[in-house]
Amino acid sequence: KKLAGKILTDKATKKDLIHAKITLRGRFVIGLMHEMEESIKRFNIVMGIDNEACERCKGCMNLYFGEDGKKKQNSNPHPRVEKDSPAWKLLAEQNWYDIKLYEYAVRLFDEQKERIDSYASMIS
Repeated sequence: KKLAGKILTDKATKKDLIHAKITLRGRFVIGLMHEMEESIKRFNIVMGIDNEACERCKGCMNLYFGEDGKKKQNSNPHPRVEKDSPAWKLLAEQNWYDIKLYEYAVRLFDEQKERIDSYASMIS
């Protein structure tokens, strides 16, 4: 709702979903939790941050990903909701536009890879 200029209590519409998709495509570098390292790499490229040259940056990355390369967890635990359970169906129904926007963001993440890699090769 926020990406479409709505407040939390407003009812979302298909028009809002379209507006949110346009906003995502035009204004955001997409990052995904299940692709955290790739996401951080992309953010760093776009913002001009060189982890190797910046000790503070290395420390931050080590905090989230570990010095030895073993992944650390960067999320809070949540109870699992079984797919197709009554709770799952209710959540999916109540958050339909959010789900569609997330699916679109995942597609954008894939589409942005080539563009960001191309940008990285130009600046290095």
